[in-house]
Amino acid sequence: MQNKTITIRNIEDAVTTVAAYATRVIAADNHPGHNLEQVGTRMTSDEVLDTIRAALNRRIKNGATSKEAVIGVGQAVIAHYCNVAGI
Repeated sequence: MQNKTITIRNIEDAVTTVAAYATRVIAADNHPGHNLEQVGTRMTSDEVLDTIRAALNRRIKNGATSKEAVIGVGQAVIAHYCNVAGI
């Protein structure tokens, strides 16, 4: 995936950025049952978006920059999804 500049103006921008990039990364491996549409449906559920939002807020409250929070939460979301899905 090529580097890209992303503008994050508020927490909702950060939430959607994490969900979108995590979806793309997970779906890129083409595991059965985990294509772009299927992963996207899971990642955009209210439960997952609320969890991402809470994690971002917690990291920022603890002193992380927006960039650090997005990267850290994104990595955690991807790792958790893959562990739970067994992929």
